[in-house]
Amino acid sequence: MAQSSRSIIYILYNANASLIGKLDYAVKKLRSSPENSPCSACDLTHGGLRLTETKDWTTTKEKIAATVKQLHRDELSQELLEFVSQNGLRYPMVLGQQPSGPLQVLLTSEDLSQVSKDHTAFLSLDMFDIALRQWKDRLVDPLVRQLPEWITPGKVTLAALNAGLISCLLASIPMYRRWALGFWALNRLLDCLDGSLARARGAATEIGGFLDLLGDFIVYSLLPIFIGIGQERLTATSIGWVAIATLEASFHVNNFILFYVAAVASKRRDGELTSVTMTPALVEGFEAGLCFTIMLIWPSMITLWSWLMSLAVAIGIVQRVLILIPVLQRLDEQEMQAPEKSQ
Repeated sequence: MAQSSRSIIYILYNANASLIGKLDYAVKKLRSSPENSPCSACDLTHGGLRLTETKDWTTTKEKIAATVKQLHRDELSQELLEFVSQNGLRYPMVLGQQPSGPLQVLLTSEDLSQVSKDHTAFLSLDMFDIALRQWKDRLVDPLVRQLPEWITPGKVTLAALNAGLISCLLASIPMYRRWALGFWALNRLLDCLDGSLARARGAATEIGGFLDLLGDFIVYSLLPIFIGIGQERLTATSIGWVAIATLEASFHVNNFILFYVAAVASKRRDGELTSVTMTPALVEGFEAGLCFTIMLIWPSMITLWSWLMSLAVAIGIVQRVLILIPVLQRLDEQEMQAPEKSQ
């Protein structure tokens, strides 16, 4: 597949581009009910049986900060075909790919059917976080090219962790709060830099990704606590520790769900399980970083920010659970039916 300097969003139809393929789709569409469309991607872009894209879809595409490629099943590259097959995905679907990055599931057929007739809902999905990553890469790429070879992605990851820990420590000391904000900004910059550096040098590794994520979790868990300590020292009064504890608990529950799904998905290689982890929540990496920045700028409102962030994380947890339970039930049913088929 040719490399692109922009992120790519692939909309894959449940139909072939040939004349016979189009006729086959038309027959299926006419025989299906509105609630059970054979290709929700076709509904999204062409309004069903139209031969040309709708004006609404043309307008929607212009708002997407990535290259949009719409492909039929017989137009897919070998890379796309293998990805779909290996992950057990069902057409139609939406995939995403960063420059020189791996393919990702953005929307499964079930997800797509929920937004196929509502372009506003389609645009509101955080699946376009892939375009935000492209913007971050473009911002730090000039810096990546200037770094000497002895500065490795692993060293940048370690520096990011140290900057984050220093930010936490300084946040607990009232007179050094401005420095805490500065080290937090440095942590965010280095966190963007290590991934871009690894991709630029072809040095991306599983252990590198693990350590990067581990560092984020450590700093994200400690920062609200140390901001609370600093605020309590400054005012000599007790703050809303229940709010901070609730925020920490919401992090653990959310991470449990994601890690459990990842563990099951690694065994089942199920596309719908992958979609659970890709389903956007109110608080993702960018939003969490923004919330922590606000806490550092206005620490006197740490209690309010903690409650609001807890609520947002909780909503994301409920969303994922509601999606996850039917998927796990389907997998259990398949497991029970497998012995019957073998008999």
